[in-house]
Amino acid sequence: MMLVNLIRQWSNPDSVTFALRFCLAVMLTWMASLLLDSQATGTAMMTAAIIQITGNRGASFKKSAARLAGTVIGGMYVLFVASVTMIDAWLFNSFIILGIVVSLGISSYFHRRVAYMFAVVGITLSLVGFPIAAEADLTNLFDHVQLRCIGISFGILMSMLAGFIIPYADDKRELLFVKGQTDRFIAELFHSEASKVTKLIRAFLSLVGKKWLAVDDEIYGSEGNRSVKQKSRATFYDCINIGVQAIELRKLGDAIGMSKEAWQNLEEDNFELDPNSDFVTRWELSDLSLVDLFVSHATDFSKQLKAFKQQEVVYDYSETKYVDDINSFTDGYLVLCNMARAAFALFLLSFMWIELQWTDGMSAIIMAGMISSVYAANPGAEGAFSTNVYAQFVAGAFAFLINFIIMPIGSPVIMFITGFVGVYIMAYGFWQSRSLLKVVFMVSLFSWSNLVPLTNVPSYDFAHFLNSVLANLVGLLVLWTSYQLLPSRKTADVIKKRLTRLIKRLKQGEKNVKTKININNLILSSYSFLIDESDDDSVFTLLYTKALTRILDEEELSVEQRKLLLSSLDKNKKNLVLNQNLTELIEDKMAGKEQVRYNWFALSRLLNA
Repeated sequence: MMLVNLIRQWSNPDSVTFALRFCLAVMLTWMASLLLDSQATGTAMMTAAIIQITGNRGASFKKSAARLAGTVIGGMYVLFVASVTMIDAWLFNSFIILGIVVSLGISSYFHRRVAYMFAVVGITLSLVGFPIAAEADLTNLFDHVQLRCIGISFGILMSMLAGFIIPYADDKRELLFVKGQTDRFIAELFHSEASKVTKLIRAFLSLVGKKWLAVDDEIYGSEGNRSVKQKSRATFYDCINIGVQAIELRKLGDAIGMSKEAWQNLEEDNFELDPNSDFVTRWELSDLSLVDLFVSHATDFSKQLKAFKQQEVVYDYSETKYVDDINSFTDGYLVLCNMARAAFALFLLSFMWIELQWTDGMSAIIMAGMISSVYAANPGAEGAFSTNVYAQFVAGAFAFLINFIIMPIGSPVIMFITGFVGVYIMAYGFWQSRSLLKVVFMVSLFSWSNLVPLTNVPSYDFAHFLNSVLANLVGLLVLWTSYQLLPSRKTADVIKKRLTRLIKRLKQGEKNVKTKININNLILSSYSFLIDESDDDSVFTLLYTKALTRILDEEELSVEQRKLLLSSLDKNKKNLVLNQNLTELIEDKMAGKEQVRYNWFALSRLLNA
């Protein structure tokens, strides 16, 4: 049984394909670099690994372009700074640190590939700038920068070649996965007990929020024409909207007393309700004032669900209000904190390297510069400090095997076979893992090549090898210390600030598209974070603002009514409930012809929950 489980664990087709393509890219880069006697082998190999780690065509294209652009910008900065500051090691080093700090600050503010591009600027300054500071030689300066750019370009080329030999899977797999999960969510939502509904909703919102970038990358890299890509993107939006429509229908049904059996009967009828039937009596519905609203919503949902299952575009996105910064939370304080932490860590390591004459300090400061840049582009990644440390041991063990056991044998065939097997195991483990072990394998795949002489000639300098590993650990430790001195801000705090700014703009009456919260932006991106931190007040404010904004955007209101609603935006729940004028307005709308509208019901339910 153990053997069967082991075979099953190591024979997943997706993981096998990814690991083989990854190994092919890295090994091709290594062998071709040796044949060409390249001086940028490590850079090229790391680039091939970084591009391949994305796992799909669209993301590899975007990442390649961002990496090449970031490398060129970083190289130009090094050339410019060196021409005027090379007279003193501290002066040049300080300007390199300044460049890293500024680039990671920009990376913290922007998101996705723009953030990655500026993170690469910081990485380039670390890998090119600090070694130049150690050996101030202007005659070889341009060669260092040029080798970096050539290595990046060659790594990208080899990665693309590997993708051609072992093609990427269907570039819409993530979209199909989200669509399948949406179908499953809708089915479970109407079959579940009331106590499980909140958990289901949170899982669905988290899913589509986390998959936003992955789906967009795959659509970008698909082979279809532009109209096909637009339809694919519309399908993803449909998943979000049909899911939220299902949530609203479930909430409305619970309000009128729909039982589990009633939901089952309604689903069997494809959510089609005949207003003239006796379903009210048959299902023993309680709140008759909301029955018309429920019928209206069920009828709309039935049509939308039918189109969704037939793979037709459900909603009209010609005048979309969608905000494309889902799951991206940034403010000025977060940017300044990232910059301050990096400056502290890099100047402290510079002091240890320059003033204390720590020979291997360059490895430590390079590690800190690279990791701080990566963290800036990936908010929340600082939680993986321990996995970065574990990865140094995994990468160190593999590099030791290659350098001190395999290379001395003298057979390139054995060396490349061993390298292929080791990289394959780490790549397979990365793709297969769903825990923090994934980060361990990922960092190991990037780190091991820096500890190995990427030639046929082994290095017997074990002391230097050990000092390099220890220097990497020291760099991580100093960076970790900077995060303890200036803790990273919680995502919920950033969301609250963003929500406060949004409320302020709404109260000022701005008509800008991004001030309107439709059913898939701020609520989608923020809800799961706030729920995870049990921040009930912020969750209420978020939901109330969403419901109120839909009323302001879609309902006919007098000037006095609009003013009353806007004045309630920044009030807490207790004050809202005690606001007699607000309560009377909602009750009046609920009792009038607007009862067939969902917006006033949503607002009423929030205040009465």
